[in-house]
Amino acid sequence: MERLITILGPTAVGKTELTLRLAETLSSSVISGDAYQIYRGLSIGTAKPSAEELARVPHHLIDILDPDEPYSAAVFQEQAAAIIRDCTAKGEIPILSGGTGFYVQSLLEQYDFATAEPNESLRQRLDVLVATEGEEALKAYAMSLAAKGRITLRFTDKHRLYRAIELMERGDYAALTTQTKAGLAYEGPVIGLRRPREELYARINLRVDLMVEAGLFEEVEHLLASGVSPHSQAFKGIGYKETLDYFAGKATKEEAVAAIKQNTRRFAKRQITWYKRMPYIEWIDIDAAMTGDDIYEKAMDIVKSYFES
Repeated sequence: MERLITILGPTAVGKTELTLRLAETLSSSVISGDAYQIYRGLSIGTAKPSAEELARVPHHLIDILDPDEPYSAAVFQEQAAAIIRDCTAKGEIPILSGGTGFYVQSLLEQYDFATAEPNESLRQRLDVLVATEGEEALKAYAMSLAAKGRITLRFTDKHRLYRAIELMERGDYAALTTQTKAGLAYEGPVIGLRRPREELYARINLRVDLMVEAGLFEEVEHLLASGVSPHSQAFKGIGYKETLDYFAGKATKEEAVAAIKQNTRRFAKRQITWYKRMPYIEWIDIDAAMTGDDIYEKAMDIVKSYFES
């Protein structure tokens, strides 16, 4: 089975430096799991790794599209899977680093974008089952379907059981047969970084201030002057849409900066909520006393437990 190390966590938690150190130690490539770092010219507002950081190890899925080109989780999944295959052929264990939860989850769980949309009537029926008989009844029903298809479900969390039941009721057992013990498509740890909320919010506010100092408004002004449409998908990201309001005369610079901070904090909160759907994450809780070395050593211990046992 192909191997993959995943580093995730909310924005500004400290993923980049840990990812770079692990990649240097393991002679690995880094796959960006960010929905906006793919765009050329959008560097400051996306917190894209610096030129020096990009030079430290090979990076993938950064600066691959012009700002007016569309992108999706399905395309990301396909491209990232191809990169993982190439790395595997070279004997590498790539590192996926990302904050776009759906992108990362779709790759790790091998989400089938070719299937129909979620079956809402089925999900309502399952909601009633859980409400009246509990999650154990949901598990029992899922396991009975798996037994009929002569497969083994390796996960028991509600979110993925709903999806698995949808697939099995359609007779699509194949999507569930190639999995790790955690029910994932790749062998390797999924490492999450967490910080106390107030500390995370302070880091977010500081990051936004540094972005502004580094030229965020000038970056957007240059993109607009070069012909990038304010309605392009690239400009839908936090940091860009608020800055566009400033140039459109809808907000002062101070108001735009305050909105970026607020919307980034809200985004981090949504990310944290999203990760609750991913029970296989192994969390590293970072406190004020922990150094970068401490975080790196904890992550390396997790990696070693997967690949040296």
